[in-house]
Amino acid sequence: MNTIDTNSETATTDQPSFTIVRDFAAPRAQVWDAWTNPDTMARWFHPETLITPRESVTVDLRVGGEYTYTMRIPDTGQEFPTAGRYRRIEEPRRLDFTWGSPDAIDDAPLVSVILDEIDPATTRMTFTVVGLPNDSGSDASAYDGWNSAFNVLDAEIVG
Repeated sequence: MNTIDTNSETATTDQPSFTIVRDFAAPRAQVWDAWTNPDTMARWFHPETLITPRESVTVDLRVGGEYTYTMRIPDTGQEFPTAGRYRRIEEPRRLDFTWGSPDAIDDAPLVSVILDEIDPATTRMTFTVVGLPNDSGSDASAYDGWNSAFNVLDAEIVG
């Protein structure tokens, strides 16, 4: 697994953004499934120290459809409800969606996931968030949280 991290301003907007690029030892269809199948999402859609109960994950995979999930800290039970709306779906290569609190999904940051097939057994994922800065190292860092979740995704794919 390779990780390339960048912090950039996009050419089309003055909003803060960040990009994380990872190579996964898995076919592109398997990585796509990890982003769109609620059973699989529940196993990795959280940083390494949290969990996502399966019953909290819903997916309406269509442009305009919504998804929801709730991350939980196992020791305290503190929950973090999350939701978004799908903006672009190009199976198996691209998925764009908003990502934020359930009461503000249309005003939330925009996530773009692009999956490129490096070879039949390797997929490069380019993950970009527009609307949040690279806040690595800060408390409750979105950047660090996603990076940690991708460690869980890597273990899920290899497992």
